[in-house]
Amino acid sequence: MINTGEELAQYIEFTNLDNTATEDMMLDFFEKAKEYKFHSVVVHPYYVKLAKETLEGTDIKVISVADFPLGAGNTEGKIAEAKKAIADGADEIDMMAKISAIKNHEYHDVRDDIKAVKEAIGDTVLKVIIECPVLTMDEIAAAAAMCEEAGADYVKTASGFNGNQDFYSLMESLRVIKKNAPHCKMKAAGGINNYKLTTNIIAAGVDKIGSSNPLPIIDELNHVAGNQKVAPGTVKGPRLI
Repeated sequence: MINTGEELAQYIEFTNLDNTATEDMMLDFFEKAKEYKFHSVVVHPYYVKLAKETLEGTDIKVISVADFPLGAGNTEGKIAEAKKAIADGADEIDMMAKISAIKNHEYHDVRDDIKAVKEAIGDTVLKVIIECPVLTMDEIAAAAAMCEEAGADYVKTASGFNGNQDFYSLMESLRVIKKNAPHCKMKAAGGINNYKLTTNIIAAGVDKIGSSNPLPIIDELNHVAGNQKVAPGTVKGPRLI
């Protein structure tokens, strides 16, 4: 049972992968991460060093990405990108799977790609984005199984750059991932920006949630739980007594 905003914030990986973001914009982003005490921030490789420096002295992890958002690169490039991000201070890597290989049902290629990256980065946590919005359920099942075989730590549903799934499709995707990659943790991402959806996802077994707009999620919980005063009209929905 999640009772406070701080508890819920530990599920959330606050994300800013805007390739037009300036340093000032990123510094504001990091301040919000510190204010809400999110579990981590997700930034593209260019801003890993800045994130690590700015968040020094906090418990907030720094996550970066590899072959993002296309999932169309080669394995050697992913390894180089991931290792450089780690050298710059990244605590975890969110890597795109080979999306074209999944669509071509070349699943051994998908597995070998993930395995090579995981072996290259060792104990660093590796999340693999399989891009559920563009896959069939059979493809999701196979891709999740390849993540498990390859030793990935997490299966992540989406990058957020290829559309979002509706509620029922997302919940079915999570069920299929959990069934086919039972030893991997799950991260959900893509359009997750409200408290009700977030609680349903967590109930489905998700360990982490990626969101570029998580502030309303926390604010809604605080409003419902009565943990803070909220100006009239700023949060929609009934207050629970």
